[in-house]
Amino acid sequence: MAPDATFAPATPDAEAQLPRMVLYCLIGQKTGPDEPVRFLLLPKQERPCFPVTKFRPDEDLYQALVRPMERDVGLPPDGYFPERELEMIPSAGESPRYPGLPKQWYLYPVVMSLTAEGRQHLAGMQKEAAWLTVDEIIARENEPNLRAIATAIRDKHAELLRDVPAAPSMEARASRWAATRRGGVRVLRGTEIRAILGSGNRAFNLRVADPYLPYQRQGLGFTWSFFSPNDKQDVHVHGLPVVEIYGVLEGRLQVWHKPMNLRGVRAWQRDDLGPGDWLEVESLHCHFAFWVTRTGMGTVIKAAANGELASVGRLGVSGKTTCEHCNVRHACMRPPHMERLMAEYARPFAERDYQTIAELAARG
Repeated sequence: MAPDATFAPATPDAEAQLPRMVLYCLIGQKTGPDEPVRFLLLPKQERPCFPVTKFRPDEDLYQALVRPMERDVGLPPDGYFPERELEMIPSAGESPRYPGLPKQWYLYPVVMSLTAEGRQHLAGMQKEAAWLTVDEIIARENEPNLRAIATAIRDKHAELLRDVPAAPSMEARASRWAATRRGGVRVLRGTEIRAILGSGNRAFNLRVADPYLPYQRQGLGFTWSFFSPNDKQDVHVHGLPVVEIYGVLEGRLQVWHKPMNLRGVRAWQRDDLGPGDWLEVESLHCHFAFWVTRTGMGTVIKAAANGELASVGRLGVSGKTTCEHCNVRHACMRPPHMERLMAEYARPFAERDYQTIAELAARG
């Protein structure tokens, strides 16, 4: 990955003041549901080690990962993703691999996930690789840094002993995309949206009122997201006022809606949307949007006249309110077909019966 223009090289004096760090890549695998997690070790200067590199002061995590993951392990650029950075571990003494390091430096372990292609590549390099459990590393290896990381996993991160990322997560894919789009203009390709949405079970929120993930930017009065059938929907109403706009890119979407203060099940109306169709919902209109098809992709834009968009349950003030928190929930009935649709759609994506959903959606 080419260095980003926003990263200015450190001067020699500034570099001398920076804490030195060594990046360790934690790649785990399980051969069966009851088997322990084993971690990949590669020979490094005739000693086994996690894929490792010295962290340079003028690069970010993604740039540093190129050396151990692509050059040493041999993975393609899109075959691996950093999932989680663990606490750095202070180390002291002379490093056997990096004699130029000062007497004090930090071990920087990062949990990695691999795509199916990445796993397939690892299966072909079993002769060069060793797969050991944390206990085996502690019992067999004398290298202090390797033991320090294995001990930290055992003592502080027991979840890593039981499971490994089965595939890159939505956050990992989206964060890597954002890392290559740091400027004021960000291009998001259709293939990237599909890969990101296909890795999770919720909306892909690019702009929100209060960014809480590294790939998000502040909406400044609006939010913008993409969603698919993986993202579970609910009946809700917006206050403030807020306008919500749905756009369908692939698949078929159905939206049930009614003014919040209009009584009776016959007040509910529906609209069917296909690729290229858009629907806008004013504030104080209850609505339920769901995919009629098992595959689909859409975008949602919400804009507020003023105030915030993030709160939940403050009807008429900000954010969205679901039926559970609605002030008039006891004076509002939903049609039987809509109730059955909501019950089916509330099931996990893999368990939904889309033939039933399509039949119920056709009845209206």
